[in-house]
Amino acid sequence: MANTKRYWTGLDDLHQTEAFQTLQGQEFPQHETVDEMLGNDDLTSSTTGRRDFLKFMGFSLAAATLAACETPVVKSIPYVNKPADVTPGVANHYASTYYNGHDYVNVLVKTREGRPIFVKSNHATGVGHANVRVNASVMGLYDSARLQGPHLGGAGSTWSALDAEVAKAMAGGGRKVVLTNTVLSPSLKRSIDAFCGAYGAEHVQVDAVSHSALRTAAKQHTGSDSFPAFDFSKAQTVVTVGADFLGTWGDAVYYATEWIKTRRPENGEMSSLHAFETVMSLTGTNADARTMVKPSEQSKVLAALHNAIVGGAPVSGLSDAVTAAVNAAAADLKKAGSAGLVVAGANDVDAQLVAAAINTALGADGTTVKYNGEGLFAGDDVAFDQLVKDMNAGRVSALVLHGTNPAYHAANKEAFRTGLDKVKFSVSTAGFADESAARCTAMAPDHHWLENWMDLRIGGTRVDLAQPTIQPLFDTRAAGESFIAWAGQPAAWYDVIRTTHTAGYTSDAMYNDASWNGSLHDGFYMTGEDMPASAPALGIDVSASVRRLASVSTVDPYGEVNHLMGMELALYQKQAIAAGDQA
Repeated sequence: MANTKRYWTGLDDLHQTEAFQTLQGQEFPQHETVDEMLGNDDLTSSTTGRRDFLKFMGFSLAAATLAACETPVVKSIPYVNKPADVTPGVANHYASTYYNGHDYVNVLVKTREGRPIFVKSNHATGVGHANVRVNASVMGLYDSARLQGPHLGGAGSTWSALDAEVAKAMAGGGRKVVLTNTVLSPSLKRSIDAFCGAYGAEHVQVDAVSHSALRTAAKQHTGSDSFPAFDFSKAQTVVTVGADFLGTWGDAVYYATEWIKTRRPENGEMSSLHAFETVMSLTGTNADARTMVKPSEQSKVLAALHNAIVGGAPVSGLSDAVTAAVNAAAADLKKAGSAGLVVAGANDVDAQLVAAAINTALGADGTTVKYNGEGLFAGDDVAFDQLVKDMNAGRVSALVLHGTNPAYHAANKEAFRTGLDKVKFSVSTAGFADESAARCTAMAPDHHWLENWMDLRIGGTRVDLAQPTIQPLFDTRAAGESFIAWAGQPAAWYDVIRTTHTAGYTSDAMYNDASWNGSLHDGFYMTGEDMPASAPALGIDVSASVRRLASVSTVDPYGEVNHLMGMELALYQKQAIAAGDQA
């Protein structure tokens, strides 16, 4: 039935009075053509009024409305048999895990009619807090720039043709390398190991934002090649020197959740946070005491903090205000004792060694900081630099890229780009034709994380699961499945994940569909293993590191002058885009 109702803006509109018609003619002149309206001098003058602006915008909105009416008609076909778990208008939520090489968090994915629309923290059974980058990741699923299938030689191809070319290239001589970000998936590690074993290839890991110095310092400090596990939930006093642990440093999405547990007055006491930083970070804005220092002064602050706690001469070159702030932080740390924690953001071995020595002196080892084999940020800067040199020397015959874009994020990206052109065969599993993938011989696009199965393990006894919330939109393939196929052991990626899940259970909790479905519901499963103990400190002498940090003026830890006419440059990650992979 046609709708015959009419609406008016008022009585003048109803009766079409002379005043109303005059006003309407001034606001929305009907006699002007589009060309006349757009050519109106009033629209190009610097005194364009509100009515002229609305008149122009009114045209643009009308044009957009007309254009929308010309879109093709898409016919919706109702369900013949409605899925039991889909009710129109009622959202479903799926437990999953987000990891992109930087952020790691357990999430709930909200879907409507089978389409993911929102990602939030899984506070029920998960850890970590979904930040803006995690929330925004759902937009990548619907990005029109996504690769819609395999590419070979700059043109669309088929998976069988691409697989044949990979096998052919890997069968040759020369150095063959798989370059990835830090791999935390047990199943993906097995797939990469199978591929490397089949062709004698090497696996090199590199992080877009390097924490290589922290792992190197941890190995020297304890002998454990691991990323330290910082437990902010047990810290009563935290001192950060250039580490934005609530925003972009380390596993920030997890640290933030742990830190806020000690910031509740109803618990009877609150932890204190001292921040020494150059730029205003998210951590600094939440600090009880924030001290702004130059980039060259951060090293001195660490040395002064060490000497104030362990014992040593005062550090010169710091202002009275900064020195007073360091002494106040040291006093709070001494009072906290084993519940104290110091973190440093510099990717410098000496700085990380001094921070570790302070924590050891406080008795914090095993309490607020543990060295028990966490796999975060396993990137090896030395191995990556050597790879780039070999690429430029023509010694690398085949290169496989996964989860990394060195042509964009590497410090020596121009050298990487030049070297990539000299590699005989290269393939990227990126979902987009990014700076690295576009320069590769082939592109084997991975699923979006919302379309993919995955298992992830930082350390300890817990394995987190990621499950697809929608069928793949394009002709993509899980990267792990690609590695298995190239290794000559083709298998469905889901089956590989299930096999790992089976091996993760102890004999008294045998694999079955019920246990698997229960794990998917919770988003994780426990391996049944014992939690590895924290490696004790070896008691190395850090006096040389303290002296070097105390003597730093306007020369950075790498020996490069970073000042120009008294100015210093501080580079930092933006909260919204972090390493830039979603920029």
